[in-house]
Amino acid sequence: MKKRIITLLIIIFILNLIWEFSHFPLYIDLSWENSTLHLIYATFGDLLLISIIFTIISLKNKTINWINKSSIFDYILITFLGIIIAVFIELRAFVENKWEYTQYMPTIFSIGLTPLIQLAVTGILSLLILNFIFKQKQKVKQPHTTKSNLL
Repeated sequence: MKKRIITLLIIIFILNLIWEFSHFPLYIDLSWENSTLHLIYATFGDLLLISIIFTIISLKNKTINWINKSSIFDYILITFLGIIIAVFIELRAFVENKWEYTQYMPTIFSIGLTPLIQLAVTGILSLLILNFIFKQKQKVKQPHTTKSNLL
């Protein structure tokens, strides 16, 4: 299980790093900071937030093993918690004037769409990728049985 959790954290980090660099152009100039460093810090924040979401779901399920076979309710919870967290972050940033969106950022109620869905999408994708990787590893470990082997 330790290997799965470490793999999951790596997947979450990579997906969010890609996401951060991909949607960064949708923000008005943030040149007051080193952009690359800023995006890496943001990615660690995303990793922490998704880890908190997964911890909440683990507490609800009374086990971390839910990551091996997630229910539809687990995915709904990831989506709900991810969106709620994103709304709070974006509203706080709006009030504190931390950042602004370019004209290309799609918005819903003045909240950017890409940050709104990021935690939900990357959280769910990371679970799907994790389970795909470990399913493939199990297939490799299992000997291939043929009809002649069974006789």
